[in-house]
Amino acid sequence: MRIRTSAMFVALWIALVSVASAQTTGTLAGRLVDSQGLAIPGATVTVSGPQGARTFVSDGEGRFNAPFLVPGNYDVRAELQGFKVVDIKGVAVSLGQTSTVNVTMEVGGLTETVEVTGSTVIVDTQSTTTGAVLTSELLQKVPVGRRFSDTIYLAPGVSSGGSVGSANPSISGGSGLDNQYVVDGVNVTNQGYGALGSYSIIFGSLGNATPFDFIKEVQVKTGGYEAEFGQSVGGVVNVVTKSGSNALRGTFFGYSRPPFLQGDPKQYQSLNGTVQFGKNEQSDFGVEASGPIVQNKLFFFGAINPAFEAREFKAPADVPAGSFPLESLGFVQRKRTNLNYSAKLTYQLASSHRIDASFFGDPSKGELGPQRLSALTVQDTSSFSELKKFGGNNQTVRYDGVVSPTFLVEASFANARNQIEEVPSVNEWRVVDQTVTPNIITGGIGFYEAGNDSKNRQFKVKATNLVGDHQVQYGFQYDNVTYAQVNQRTGPTFLAADGRTTATGANITVVPDVNSARSTA
Repeated sequence: MRIRTSAMFVALWIALVSVASAQTTGTLAGRLVDSQGLAIPGATVTVSGPQGARTFVSDGEGRFNAPFLVPGNYDVRAELQGFKVVDIKGVAVSLGQTSTVNVTMEVGGLTETVEVTGSTVIVDTQSTTTGAVLTSELLQKVPVGRRFSDTIYLAPGVSSGGSVGSANPSISGGSGLDNQYVVDGVNVTNQGYGALGSYSIIFGSLGNATPFDFIKEVQVKTGGYEAEFGQSVGGVVNVVTKSGSNALRGTFFGYSRPPFLQGDPKQYQSLNGTVQFGKNEQSDFGVEASGPIVQNKLFFFGAINPAFEAREFKAPADVPAGSFPLESLGFVQRKRTNLNYSAKLTYQLASSHRIDASFFGDPSKGELGPQRLSALTVQDTSSFSELKKFGGNNQTVRYDGVVSPTFLVEASFANARNQIEEVPSVNEWRVVDQTVTPNIITGGIGFYEAGNDSKNRQFKVKATNLVGDHQVQYGFQYDNVTYAQVNQRTGPTFLAADGRTTATGANITVVPDVNSARSTA
């Protein structure tokens, strides 16, 4: 089966909220007043962070707005002739949110400085969005899986997605296939199933093994999110990876889950036999580096993280002798490898304009072996298969600009692609004999997805007009979506009863009444 669709979405939204928000950055805003609570216009406000300092001027109402800030901690300095300088240290700015700092300035000379500690910072008190922001510092301190899909469960309102796999959680009661996943502004949601990354109806989600070592923050929107985050009736998971800064940094890391530290899994058997689980060996290592190419202007971040998994499975036991010959192999390993990478360049054209280019992905493969559990219930290794490729590659270029103190512009172009390709070891019909218990299975793997390819080219532009304490947002979004899936069955084609030749092989089931033996293609 091949499916190709091309879709264009135009979004026009007008929102009256306190301040602007962006997909890959945060905002810091506030108001300057004197000791009597009167507005202080014309004051110079300097916001200093990991990528240097930016300067703003308070308006007639004493307000200042610093948009498009990389998530992190910032220092705020307010100066005006006739008033003491005010320094506020360590104001946290989070992904997609606005931190508000209100500053009271005292009459005095510029040589006098008031340093504020423990200042009250209000975060999006007027926003309708519910959810949580998970920082890289938090993820390093709590026990959580290595992929960003594992981190989502730390947010309130997130639970198991059931049969669609742990990588696709239920958010606020929605289906596990009702969410939208955005990484560095790229919609990486599978366009065929609405799942995270590369998705198969056989294997579930296999792609986007992006480790949290690459992640700066994860924002889980469980409800009330903005119109720009449409195409979802569940939740929105918004991820921003790390960026470079003025400090040159490098990290080497490694993780391992050796089998000798694991206990023996509990075994279970059914009348038809149950595949047994053994040890699960996982390991990965990586290196990341970041820093300035040109101080305060051009920054880089790069990381690579190969990951390996070897999981043990064993054919069913404690059933009539000879029913499952593969039991003689003992525990057999299913091996999969991922090559996770991330690269980002940030160019600060001026205090008011910046460009980000981000490239990330997780090209992966599974070695020839029992990639499916059912492969060990067959009479020989003819149902082994290889995952020739899975995972994805994504690219984006983004512009954020302050055209004027009251007019902001954001624009981005992105390309997201994820794939799955399974190759069976033997091209034979799959035959299931149900006249005996346990059933006897011979032949190939039967139904499989010979090709699964999801592409999404995305263009977005958004403008924001600041009007006092409010804003008006409007934008345009165009998605060019291509989804192709080739379904196959192992074995040669055959002549159907009506004289037509089938397009695929067959799954054959032999039922207890031999007169009702049937073949399906």
